[in-house]
Amino acid sequence: MSRASHLAAFAAGAVAVTTTLAIAVPKDTTRFRTFDGFAQALSLIEANYVDAVDEQGLLRDAQRGMLHNLDVHSTYLPPNRYQKLRQDTEGEFGGIGVVLSPGFIDDARPSVPPFPIIDELAENSPAAVAGLQLDDRVTAIDNAPTAEPGRELKQAGAWEAKLRGGSGTRVTVAVIRVGWKDPKPFTLVRAQVKQATVRARTLEPKIGYIQISRFSEATSGDVTTGLAELRKQNALGALILDLRGDPGGLVDQAVLVADQFLDEGTIVTIRGRKGSVETQTAHKGGSGVGVPIIALVDGGTASAAEILAAALHDHDRAKLVGLPTYGKGTVQTFYDLDDGGGLKLTTARYLTPKGNSLESKGILPDTRVDAFTPEEIVAGGGSGSGTGATIADTGSDDPQLAAALQLARAALHIGNK
Repeated sequence: MSRASHLAAFAAGAVAVTTTLAIAVPKDTTRFRTFDGFAQALSLIEANYVDAVDEQGLLRDAQRGMLHNLDVHSTYLPPNRYQKLRQDTEGEFGGIGVVLSPGFIDDARPSVPPFPIIDELAENSPAAVAGLQLDDRVTAIDNAPTAEPGRELKQAGAWEAKLRGGSGTRVTVAVIRVGWKDPKPFTLVRAQVKQATVRARTLEPKIGYIQISRFSEATSGDVTTGLAELRKQNALGALILDLRGDPGGLVDQAVLVADQFLDEGTIVTIRGRKGSVETQTAHKGGSGVGVPIIALVDGGTASAAEILAAALHDHDRAKLVGLPTYGKGTVQTFYDLDDGGGLKLTTARYLTPKGNSLESKGILPDTRVDAFTPEEIVAGGGSGSGTGATIADTGSDDPQLAAALQLARAALHIGNK
């Protein structure tokens, strides 16, 4: 299976805030009776349910249920999930510097457990320094096996969370690699690791490639750095901007990235409660202004990534190649709670520069190109074989990238006339 196929299907475009909540004294006694009824229900469950119950768990479930009926994006996040989400948003955390993707069952070797696969490896991270490699399969973490024949024991994200922890703490990771007979253990010391959200490289003369995997606090700065490096390499005659599988993240970062490619005009309009309107507009002097852009999108392109794609498309700055995007047109705000958890609450809707809502609609590409099929992945030797290339290495097993390359070459030809 190719690493390019391990796409995150969804994440919320969001603004992170910290707030102190004060509960106003209600004037309507009906609210008091409702609160009393809730307390009664909690007491009756604790006293009479057939099994012992955890009061804190019940209260958290109640918060989750309260938000569940608002919309599909609003939710309560318990402390462990909220901490991970904030770390992902900030782009830095204590860990070993790997991202794991789900393992898979090889029909030719069904007895081999579907161990999670190292899908990303942060440069200069503890894992990279120790010698772990992309496509290594993680067989155990602190002696706990990650899979058994025929099934995963936990999802890859759960194992990845176990690799995180305070800087200076130790974790032992056992991996097996193509050509190895047995797994090999690595004892690593966790450190602060910056999650790379941007990858930039030259694909061929005058054609650059930037992939954005999500929008964290460092994304716009990393795009600026990537553009500068590509310019030094004379690789900005045309640019392929890969937003496939990008689930979103911080909206302000998507706006800042769009601003690097636009000289003027609206980037996004955000409509909040009671008719409040906020319009983000482009400024002159962006480092990517004037560069022809081919943007790759698919069903995993969501939220903040759709804001960027729509802004470039509506201003005729980019041709979109791939598949229709996810279709998420709302903004969520994160609120810290005293118990260490948090609320993810829908607080606004956004519109594209042409006034279109993306909610449940998404963006249709100019050139529709299907992704590779599972048969093509196997034939091409994906991550399970240890010989697969990343999507930025070659377009031979990636028809969407190949189509984008053709358009980029055509843009170069037109520009040189």
